[in-house]
Amino acid sequence: MDNSTLSPLPWERKSQGFRPIAVPAGIKEQLLEAAAKAPAVTGLQAYSVIIIEDMKQRRLLSQACREPSCLLDAPLVAAFCVDTYRIKHLLQEYQQDFFLGNPLGLLLGICDAMAAAQNMALAAGSRGLATTYINPLLKDPNSIKEILKLPEYVFPVTILCLGYPLADDQEQQGTGKILHKDYYHLPNKEEIAEFIKDNQHLFQNGALEPHDVKAIFESKGSQIWKALQESGFLPGEGIKEEGEISPALKLGLEKTLLRIRQAERLTRKRQQQFFSKVNLYYKLAQYHLIRGQAHKSLEYFSQAILQMPEATELYCCLAVIHQHMGDRKRAHNYYHKAISLENKEPYYYLWLGEAQTFWGEIARAEEALDQALNLNPALAEAWLAKAKLFEKKGAWREALSCYHKIENLRGGDPSLYNNMAVAYLQLGATGEAEIFCDKALKLKPRDPVILANKGLVLSKRGKFKEAAQCYTQALKAQPDNVDYLNNMGYCLMQMKEYQRALALYELTLEIQPGALSVLENKASCLTLLGRGEEALKCYDEILHQTPGEPTVLNNKALCLAKLGRYRQALLCHLESLEKDPKNTIFLGNTARCLIEMGQYERALEYLELALQQKPGEPELLSSKGICLDYLGRLDEALVCYNRALRLA
Repeated sequence: MDNSTLSPLPWERKSQGFRPIAVPAGIKEQLLEAAAKAPAVTGLQAYSVIIIEDMKQRRLLSQACREPSCLLDAPLVAAFCVDTYRIKHLLQEYQQDFFLGNPLGLLLGICDAMAAAQNMALAAGSRGLATTYINPLLKDPNSIKEILKLPEYVFPVTILCLGYPLADDQEQQGTGKILHKDYYHLPNKEEIAEFIKDNQHLFQNGALEPHDVKAIFESKGSQIWKALQESGFLPGEGIKEEGEISPALKLGLEKTLLRIRQAERLTRKRQQQFFSKVNLYYKLAQYHLIRGQAHKSLEYFSQAILQMPEATELYCCLAVIHQHMGDRKRAHNYYHKAISLENKEPYYYLWLGEAQTFWGEIARAEEALDQALNLNPALAEAWLAKAKLFEKKGAWREALSCYHKIENLRGGDPSLYNNMAVAYLQLGATGEAEIFCDKALKLKPRDPVILANKGLVLSKRGKFKEAAQCYTQALKAQPDNVDYLNNMGYCLMQMKEYQRALALYELTLEIQPGALSVLENKASCLTLLGRGEEALKCYDEILHQTPGEPTVLNNKALCLAKLGRYRQALLCHLESLEKDPKNTIFLGNTARCLIEMGQYERALEYLELALQQKPGEPELLSSKGICLDYLGRLDEALVCYNRALRLA
């Protein structure tokens, strides 16, 4: 790895201040022309330049960027933005749908925007102007978007401040280059030490702070991710796969307060008095926590520990606040500190187990909850936490067993009965699920969650009219709930009320554009209404978000077949089988498409594969009979027809 330095270009200057001299109109035009001549990766110039002259706008930007002097004093300020908004409309002009939702457009646009900005900066330097780059990604991109009124698919990349420099400005110092030859060479210890030495001056002169650098690569990333999601450049759902970068998990305020109140009850039992200084610390800590001042809460609990060091549950309070703040390591340490000081308290193991479940440490969580139950087998909260853990594992029978233990310990309540109904539903026991939904509704008849769950149970049992009534009641309490609207639309479809169902899907997509399950139902509804071309647009939108999804490909193929476009349908069927080659539904549908195309020998091959897995499926046998019939193998066809008739 080569770290030798390269001399800066003679006109590269970074300004620490500008003279109050306007940039002549001719030079300004030349700078814009230089930017426009920059090479574009996309060939479409996926960027826009915004010249900011209004001082009110500049003041707002200076607040958002925390760069007051530069943005206010520079004679010329230009913001460079990734811009695929125009490309979207260009494609629509050619009847092409445009749904970004992935980072490629962003990356290409950044390349274009930065090339244009650098061209402008170099042109400015050659004309005696100095430049300062401001990076919106490290500032407040959401505020900058609002100030510049950027629509979807447009995002700020850099802001250039240009002008004639003050007399004492120095040329920008070159920085060390890091060069690899032929392939990436892992740096050795000496090279890393050299890199640290070369960059120490940045921290010594105050240009950088270590915690700022850490924030750039950690916490700032989650803010940028969210801002990009809102602009349409990245998928709306956060990344949750293990090993992926994702925002820190933060425990919600309600659960945080619940655990603090549980700890407070332990402290009261310990001191056996209503009023004490520690009780006041508890109240003040909760007060500040509710107002978003978690650090203040930590201070009060630290003071409470000094006042009452034997109250080891106070360490759990510190743990849960750190968990609320997303600091997993410190939370973990404080839970274990409490257990090391007092290892016979079941609540400590309960809270640790709940935290580990929250963090996805399932095996460790199960050990902690078992320890809590060994210490107190009648601790209903621990049985509940264990049930939730089993639900995360998909072990619904074990979860149900935990719920029954809770019922035996303290009797039933609406929440418990609702959870039991969900567990029975997951096990396919819809009759029992309905019984427990009714028990829950008897105690809480207007609860929208319970009503919606009963609607789901009834729809699974084919009682679509009753299910729709449940969803109607649930929607009175939560009229914008996407799941309730979508599920009610499905019930209406099953009742063949397609127009009403479609109206619900349209409404739902206004609330949550791009919702995949809603788009799938809308596509099915449009197909049933004979509006196949519109249905295909829905399928294309879904496949843009989830490329290669086999079920969607299969449904798109069925829609194409209804339109008589069998060759395109067959391609979709074959693609779905590449993803799931043993799916009997896909095999059967592919065969039926081939039958429509008159390719009976090929259709027979797919039907034989399907019948190997489901030898008694009447529809497959009937389709096989049709193929044999057309191929002139009448005796074999008759056997298939008779067998299909017996099994139907």
